Amino acid sequence: MNITLDKNLQELRRKKGNTQEDLAEFLSISSQAVSKWERAESLPDIALLPKIAAFYDVTVDDLLGVGEIRKRERINRYQAESRKLQNVGKMPEAAALWREALKEFPNEHAVISELAHALFYQNSSDKERFKEVIELEERILRESTNQELRDVAVQLLCYSYNNLDDYEKAKEYAETASGIQFSKEILLSNILKDNESDIFNKELITVLADYIGLCTYHLNSIPWEKRHEFYLKILELIFDDGFYGFYSTCAAERHHFLARIYAGWENQEDKVKYHIGQLVRFAKQYDSLDGEYTYTSTFMLGVKGNSKEVSTNVEGTECEQYLKALTDGDSRMFDRFRGTDWFKKALRELEEN
Repeated sequence: MNITLDKNLQELRRKKGNTQEDLAEFLSISSQAVSKWERAESLPDIALLPKIAAFYDVTVDDLLGVGEIRKRERINRYQAESRKLQNVGKMPEAAALWREALKEFPNEHAVISELAHALFYQNSSDKERFKEVIELEERILRESTNQELRDVAVQLLCYSYNNLDDYEKAKEYAETASGIQFSKEILLSNILKDNESDIFNKELITVLADYIGLCTYHLNSIPWEKRHEFYLKILELIFDDGFYGFYSTCAAERHHFLARIYAGWENQEDKVKYHIGQLVRFAKQYDSLDGEYTYTSTFMLGVKGNSKEVSTNVEGTECEQYLKALTDGDSRMFDRFRGTDWFKKALRELEEN
């Protein structure tokens, strides 16, 4: 157990507004001894702990940080269980889990944020949940000084208001976010050195690819097929050896979109066949991931990923999802291809995988 007495003493002194000399006088010891405690160079005698706790009107456990450590361990267990649920698309169950956690830790901002995240990413047409997300995340902005939690709050507030068709409020929150040039990613990209810089910037390439994908998705002046093909070309450049890791799910999604588009056009069977074939390839690749893996392409060489740390808002494997997508009532555009050998083969591969 990591005792955090040094930081706790500093924080308690800051809150009470006293000096090291004040505590030293109360304990009848030298101020140099208190200074060493706060610099983590030594620890007070065990007999002094109740007196120090009394001086600051806290318990000895609080003084040593034991209560905080136990709380963090408990929250970590919630996070581990939540990740298991989210990895198989059980977002409502994850939200229920975080509701229980919030009863236990009603003022813990990390728990509030986790509940908001689980509510927002449910695969549901129910818009009422966005109102609760807004309530939770606006509380984060009022109370928390944690910049990461505040950044997530602004993001979910922006998207939640947008989902509730309150464009002005969504835009208002979007305007409060920092510009890309001031982000920690861009700053670290420019100051890290040697191997640390190499790995970080490789990972940043995929982050930027994500944003390019987002931007192309919303470029309404450009035809859909051009947008999806552009994003797929970027992924192909990044993962030039064909192993996409997590991004195989992104590739499968875009190939599915393109197959649907070209299925609605005349004389485009070759393109439909190609994109469904690629959809199957990447769905199988994603489902083959099992825990940790290492990228091997030119621009991602040495970067590690972990399929067990990925959250999804749908149940079932990638292949199961696309088998359903190609056979359910919303896939009528593929009806004229169902009798072909290549279409039957694609369905068979998805079913067998």
